[in-house]
Amino acid sequence: MKSKQWKSAGLICLVFIGGLSSCINGGQGSKGDALDAQPIVGSVEILNGDSVWVCNQSALKDTLVLPLSYFADELQIVKLDNRDEALVPVRNVIVSDNYILVWGKDQTPFKLFDKSGKFLGNVGAFGQGPGEYQLIYDAQIDEAGGRIYLLPWNARSLLAYDLKGQSVQNISLPGLVPKGVFKANTKDSLLSVFLLPFDYLPYVAWTQKFSGEIQDTIRSRHLALKPDFSNEVHSNKNGADFDVSLSPFWERRPDSLYHYANGRLNPRFTMNFAKKEIPIHDYKEFPHHFLGSISIEKQLDENNFTTEAPADFIMDKQSLKGAFYKVENDYLGNLPISWFSYSCSNGYYTANMEPVTLKETLEKYLVDVKDISAADRERIQKLADSIHENDNNYILYAKLK
Repeated sequence: MKSKQWKSAGLICLVFIGGLSSCINGGQGSKGDALDAQPIVGSVEILNGDSVWVCNQSALKDTLVLPLSYFADELQIVKLDNRDEALVPVRNVIVSDNYILVWGKDQTPFKLFDKSGKFLGNVGAFGQGPGEYQLIYDAQIDEAGGRIYLLPWNARSLLAYDLKGQSVQNISLPGLVPKGVFKANTKDSLLSVFLLPFDYLPYVAWTQKFSGEIQDTIRSRHLALKPDFSNEVHSNKNGADFDVSLSPFWERRPDSLYHYANGRLNPRFTMNFAKKEIPIHDYKEFPHHFLGSISIEKQLDENNFTTEAPADFIMDKQSLKGAFYKVENDYLGNLPISWFSYSCSNGYYTANMEPVTLKETLEKYLVDVKDISAADRERIQKLADSIHENDNNYILYAKLK
C-alpha cells in the first residue's frame, strides 16, 4: 500500500446564524422552484426492478445560488455549556429529537448535550479499556432504543452506551470493519453494516442480530478495493432507508449510491461521466434531491495530496432538473455557506463553530458587505457582540425539509 499523508484543502468556511438559542424561520423563500429554469440533467432508469436516477455530468451548466431555506427550515443556534468538562472540538455533530452529540479526532470523549446546550455527560471515555475508544468513524443516536452507538476504525465490535453515556454490552462483529458505516435498530436487535471493501475481505455489507446471528451478506465482488485508507464510505441517513456509497480516491470507477435492505444493495443514484476521466466525487441523498460534489486531486509532493475546492451539484428527483450550486443563508443577510463547513445527515443540517471564528466572520461580513438590510445588520451585530472568545463552541442546526 502506498504511504501517503492527507492534507485538507484548508479553506476558511463561512457559516452564519440568526440568534442565540433561538429559532429563525424567516427565510426569504422563493416563487416556484429554484430549479425551474434549469435543464433536465438526467433520467430515471429501471434496473432489475429498481428505479435508478442517473445524472449526466455534461448536462450540468449553470451555477445557482440557493437559499438555505430551500433545504432546511427553523435554523437554530445553541451555545454549548461553558463548563470545562463540556468543552468540545470543532468536528462532528449529530442532532436528534432531544440531543446534540459532538466529537472530534483529538483525545477527548464524545460529549452529549440536550438541545438547549446543557451538558449531560461524556459518552464512554478516550482510551483502550472497556467502554473506551480512540478513532471513531461512524456514530448513531437511537433515542427510541435508549442507546448511543459508536463504530471505531478497524472495528471488531460496535460500542454501545445508554443515554447517560454509560457503557453497556458491545455488539460483536463477524469480522474486521475498516471504515464502516452502520444502522442499528435497538427495538428489533438488528444491525446493518457497510464497510470499506478491501479485496481481502469477503463482504462489503451484512445484517446481523445483536446476538451475532447473521441474517444476510453482500459479497464485495466488483466493489472490492485495494487496501488504502484514502478511500471513504458514506451514509447520510436522511430518511428511513440505509443509504450507502463508496468514494474511492485512487481506483475511481462508475459507481452508485445504494439503499441496503432485505439482503440487497439497491442502486438509487449514479453519475454518467461520459467516458471522461472520473473525478473524485461523492453522492448525497436528501428527501427531494440527489446532491454531490466533484473535485480534482493535486499532488503537493511525493507523499502528500490535496484536492481543489469541489463543484457541488444538485438534481431534483421529480423534475430531473439540475445545476451546479452554492448556498447562502437567507435567514440572515444572504451570507455564504460552504459545504466544507457543515454536514447534512440524520435529517438535519448541522455546523460546529468556535466562538472566535464565528465572531470574526460575522464582524468581517458587516464591514465587507454594504447591501445588508438594516434588520439583518442589527441582528448580525447583536449576535457578534454576544459572543465571547472563552465561550464553548456554537452548534447550528436546522431540520431538513
